[in-house]
Amino acid sequence: MVKKTIGICIMIALLYVGFIQIQLLVTKSPKSAKDQSVQQNSKNNQKVYSFSFSKYGTNGSKELEIEGDSANILSSDIILKNVIARTYAQETPITITADDGVFDKATNKVHLKNNVVATTDTGARLLTDELDIHPSSKKLETTLPAKVKRDNINVEGEGATGDSELKKVEFKKNVTVVVQDPNSEVNAPTIITCDGPLDIDYETNIAHFSDNVIARDKRGNLYADYMDVYYSDKSKKVYKVVASGNVVIKNKDGNTTYSDNAIYLAEEGRIILGGDVEAVAKKHKDEERTDSSSLDFFGWNKPAAGKQKKSS
Repeated sequence: MVKKTIGICIMIALLYVGFIQIQLLVTKSPKSAKDQSVQQNSKNNQKVYSFSFSKYGTNGSKELEIEGDSANILSSDIILKNVIARTYAQETPITITADDGVFDKATNKVHLKNNVVATTDTGARLLTDELDIHPSSKKLETTLPAKVKRDNINVEGEGATGDSELKKVEFKKNVTVVVQDPNSEVNAPTIITCDGPLDIDYETNIAHFSDNVIARDKRGNLYADYMDVYYSDKSKKVYKVVASGNVVIKNKDGNTTYSDNAIYLAEEGRIILGGDVEAVAKKHKDEERTDSSSLDFFGWNKPAAGKQKKSS
């Protein structure tokens, strides 16, 4: 009888212990789920789905606006998608779009990549795959190939730096400029290439080419170490070219002139040569020399009066 009573007590004790363990499991499970939910919400709170930021200078003027679809706002680098940025040098901003971007909160630097397009209010566009925006210095910069399209002039080169309104742009190297005359009946543009750099001032409409410059059009080729090209914003045409350093002019007939410098006057179709000048006509067996300072650009048929045979 005593053994039976002891056995019953042991069974009751085991059942009680089992009941307590089940209760602990039941109460622990909801708490774990709740903790997991809180942890997940805390993680999600770091991510927003519409990000907007504005930066102002010390004088209170706006320097930068940037928007994106998503961003990790607690990170030092904010990752952006479908970016729209606006940089301000004056009151009118330049608008820049890109597929992806990174905003460095410490330096306020913005790095954009993939399908980057910067557009000014005048219609000029810069296209590249990566672009850095420096709002404090009001500068745009890329080390990759870039294009600038404005009016009837297209510029391409490797690496470019410009102000935040694209009024002045420098291309580092391997530059090609294509100028299409909007009034020309012949669809033959003027193409200018150089090793670089190329500096373009869109306010004064002057482009300064450096190192191994070659200008080509339907009339011939012009070679020089340096070349300044003046562009009319009204007529959309090149109206003057100033070339210096080892200037060589070859027309379509094979005639060639050499000089230290040259000024091409487009409206007159004439070029003024300076320094030591030499003209060589292909149709003559002997090379002929001229001291003439003015020849019809690419269209001269023979050296002007005053020529003399080049001494052997």
